Formats: sequence, structure tokens, C-alpha cells
Amino acid sequence: MLRANRVLGHDDEFRSARNFARAFRTDGDRALAPSQITRWEKAESAADGSVLSRYEVLLRLPGQSLTASYEAARRFLNEERPADGLAAVPDAELHELIDRACTPGAMCGADWRVFTRAVAGRPDLLLHPPGTWRVIAENLLGELVVAERTAWLVRQEAMSRLLEHRASARHAFEACVGMADDRANPVCIEPISLLDASTLPEASGYVLAQLRNPDSVRALHGALLAAVAKVRRGHFTAAATAELKHLAAALPLGVDDHPLVGPMAAELAHVLRLPGTSAPAAQSQVCVRLALTAQARLPSAGPGVDEVLVELVSEAMFSRNPDERLYAAALITATPYGHPLAVAVTEWLAAGDLRDELLLERGLGLLNKLGAPTHRVLVRSLLLDPALSARNRHAAAWAATHSPGRIGADEWRAVVGTQTALVRTRPSPLDDDILRGLVHSIGTDAHPELLRELHADSRLPAQVRDLAAWWLRREPRQV
Repeated sequence: MLRANRVLGHDDEFRSARNFARAFRTDGDRALAPSQITRWEKAESAADGSVLSRYEVLLRLPGQSLTASYEAARRFLNEERPADGLAAVPDAELHELIDRACTPGAMCGADWRVFTRAVAGRPDLLLHPPGTWRVIAENLLGELVVAERTAWLVRQEAMSRLLEHRASARHAFEACVGMADDRANPVCIEPISLLDASTLPEASGYVLAQLRNPDSVRALHGALLAAVAKVRRGHFTAAATAELKHLAAALPLGVDDHPLVGPMAAELAHVLRLPGTSAPAAQSQVCVRLALTAQARLPSAGPGVDEVLVELVSEAMFSRNPDERLYAAALITATPYGHPLAVAVTEWLAAGDLRDELLLERGLGLLNKLGAPTHRVLVRSLLLDPALSARNRHAAAWAATHSPGRIGADEWRAVVGTQTALVRTRPSPLDDDILRGLVHSIGTDAHPELLRELHADSRLPAQVRDLAAWWLRREPRQV
């Protein structure tokens, strides 16, 4: 990630490690050795947050674009996170941040990062009244569920820190459960999956309860995400692990089930070492082809295939764990490869065989995570195709959520008309989730008038209409 941004970026001067090292220092000390740049970029020496921030400044990258992806990947890999600068916030600044964190919409992503890092650096920090923690956690969680890309990653990490802190942990847990259990709130994957950061026995108990008797398919998906991470982190007791194995054995496995549940059920069985589970094989030829096509669009990429990029594309498309796909895509997006790869995947899908449901599903999912608007026309054409399978329509419906660009209101009306007609003529177990995906996409595209129409349409399922109403209540998103 560091080398790709330096070598493939816009500043020709910094393609030389020597020039980059010379510009790196800000303290007036002796220039950094070029070999240190090489060690950071080859992961031979750990690069902390201050190093990544300096890369962002020198290479004129968006703020937190490197640090957010780095911190998210380290958390997913369960690596020890460096404590650099955690307690560096003066008391007066911390008090101001606490006041602002208690006010909805008063914090940006950078504020949440500074605040929660300061909190993490003060394990004995207490707030009075104690319920202040709950207010802060609810405000942060409310922003997280509508945030996008880097803004989402920053808030995800910030909420995880609150779930880990000695004083805020229970309040943050209660905020997550409160949102997940709120029937007026249609978002449940994030608040449930976030419980992977909590070591409270109640958090493990709640995840198990959702696996036993899930409130919805999406609640089950969130519980599976949390359970997989909690197994790896050793959060479950021996008795809970035994029950988890029993529950995992009874869950549906394979790609023929719900596209959210099937792969994650298999992943849970895998981490529990249950027999008969194996990961789907990555299609290496596809990954190499996409990587080479993306590299060809960057004149400074040089000859040969970037093996790191190939590996990341493989993880971003073919990992069974959606968290691994998400964070692999985030690392790609944080480099100059992001947009060229999005163009390559869009062209590959547009020219491909749409009968391969897994490839289309994973390709669209990757495009959504790469944060480029290149796939909007493709998504619209797929959703207007009445011959498309329910699984592919499900993938397309969710591919436009939280992605750049915008589909017009009239075009969305045509899509909704096509999909509601298919619900009547070709019913599928995925129908409600397809319609929910459309409403989420319309909500992130900011079409309030169309949302009002959908909320008032008595022909739609109640949960779909409720989702439209929820989007109408959302505040403008921050970064």
C-alpha cells in the first residue's frame, strides 16, 4: 500500500526513495535513510500511524485514507495494534471532544479517531454521569451505519475501541444491542457484527441467541460475522463453543442458500474445524487478468504482474468471509490501483457470461467496495433485465448502495417497477432482500420524493416501506 502510492502516484520526484526520505522529516533532524522507506514498504519494519499520516501528507492523499485501511486490516487479522500517540490529547481538548461527541452530528471522522484513541490511551477514564458513554456510543453508531468507505472504516474502528474500553464497554454493547433490537430501525448487521470486539460474556451470549433464533436473515449474517471473529479471538467459553458447534452444524451451508448466510455458515464451520468444509477455489486466471488490466492503465506501474495486487484481488473476490473481502478491497482502494481495477472489473463483467452467478456476485461486490462509479450503468441494465436470476438481481440491487455516482429517480422508478413485477411473476426467497437493496440504494442516492412514494406503496412489504421511512429520517452524512 505504501509503495504503490509512492511509486504510482502523481509526484514523479517521490518515486525515488532517496527524495522521499529527504522530505519525510519534519523535526529538523537528520534526513531519514532511504533504506528505512524500503523497510516500511516491504513490511520489514512496522509503520505506525504517524508514518502513514506522513505518507498521506507528502503524497497529497485524502486524510485517513491509509490509516483507516491499515487499522481495519490489523484488527481483522487480530494483530496487536501500536499504541503510538494514544494518550497525546491534552485534558482541555479531550473535554471539548467529549462535549461534541454527546451532540449528534458534531463530530467528523478525524474527531472520532482522535477522541477514541485518547480514550483507549486512558483505560481508567471515567465519565459522569456514566450514561454519557451510552449517548456517545449511540451517536457514533448512528453515524457509522450510514457512512461510506473511509468514513465508515474510521467509525468502525472508533466504535470497536469503545467496545474494548474498561468504562465504555458495557454502554457501547448496550447501544449496539439497542439498535439491533429496535424494530423501527432496519439496520442490524453492523451493530451485531461489531460485538466481535467485545469480551463481555453478554456479547457472546447475544451472538449465540441470534444464531439460535435470528430476528432476520441480516441479523443472522451479523451474528455469523461476529461469531467467526470471536472464535478466532477466544471469546467463547468451552460450554459456549460446544453449543456454537451444534448450531453451526445445523446452519445451511453452500452457495445454494442465501448469498449472505451460506458462505458465512461455511466459514463458521471452518473456523470451528467441523468436518466437510472447504473454501471455494479462487480463480487465479481471473485475478491475474484483472490485475494486469489495471496495471496497464497506470503507465508508471512497469512490466510484470504485481503479485501483491493479484493476492488482494483474490481475497477481495473469492474469500468466503465478507470481512476479508471488504478489507482487501479497502487496501486496494487506498492505492492508485483502485480506479483502474474498477474499470477492469466493470469491462470484464459487461463482456462476460452472466450465468456464472458467483463471479457476477463477487465482481459486483468488489466494484461496490472500490468506491468508483464505473459500474452504475451495468447495475441499472442488470436490474432492468427480467431474465436475470434472483441471485444476480440480489447482487445488483446491493451493488449500488453507498457507491459514488447517482442513478436518476425516473431510472430507479423503472427498476422498482421491473423488480416488483418479478416478485409477483417469479417469486423467490430473496425477494424481500432484493427490494430492501433497492431502497438502500435509492436512499444513498438521496431521492427523498421516491422514498416517500415507496413508503406509501401498500403493495410493498412492510419492512421495505419501513426502510424507506428510515432513510427519510436520516441526517446528512459526515466524513
